[in-house]
Amino acid sequence: MRKVKITEHLFQISGVQYGTNSNIYAIQTEEGLVLIDCGYQEEQWKKMLSCMEKWNLDPMNIKTVFLTHSHFDHAGNVWRMNQLGADVLASAEDAEKIEHGNPEMEQLFGSPWKCGRITRTIREGDSFTFGGQVEINVLETPGHSKGSLSFLISVDGIRALCTGDLFFVKPWPPEDKVDVELGYMGGWDFDMKAYQNSLRRLRNVKADIFLPGHYYFYRGADVHSLFEMACEKEERGKHVGA
Repeated sequence: MRKVKITEHLFQISGVQYGTNSNIYAIQTEEGLVLIDCGYQEEQWKKMLSCMEKWNLDPMNIKTVFLTHSHFDHAGNVWRMNQLGADVLASAEDAEKIEHGNPEMEQLFGSPWKCGRITRTIREGDSFTFGGQVEINVLETPGHSKGSLSFLISVDGIRALCTGDLFFVKPWPPEDKVDVELGYMGGWDFDMKAYQNSLRRLRNVKADIFLPGHYYFYRGADVHSLFEMACEKEERGKHVGA
């Protein structure tokens, strides 16, 4: 298994590199581990545990989980986070599905939804610091789901922008170029206008690293160019995605 350490204290503990569906990120802080999303059911959780073990990250030390949205592959393990005693944070709109049932996800994934508990609902402008070394700012980016959130993370002197399923980075061999793929637009509460507004808004956010919910993260001075490509694809009607 390939281990992915993005910065000194920022890790990717799930994703295509591990043979799992969604990207889960872990941030090591003086106050414990912070996760961005928590994954989907048993198999992904086992692989997350294996990865954390290799980095000497204790799952019992998970203190806070920030959720980008309520879809199964990002929030299906909320109940496990509850068992670990972690605080779980989500938007008010998506918290409703996590706590009271998500028939859309049961239909899409063919698995029963196990309800979890949201400790606190969060919204635009909320900011969190952990041990004075990590800061996470909340951005409301609806569209993919009604309550989708993005997070601007300051850690190890860099700014990482985590956007859930807004869009993804995919390789484009053999030309050594990058290409982007727009996120899934078939959700029951997908909103095209909100999606367009979120996409255009985030292209103005300065970041050193782009952390999507699937496929590959991207690091470079031209992170903003990914958003330009995504906007161009959306404008041309390239409404595809995983």
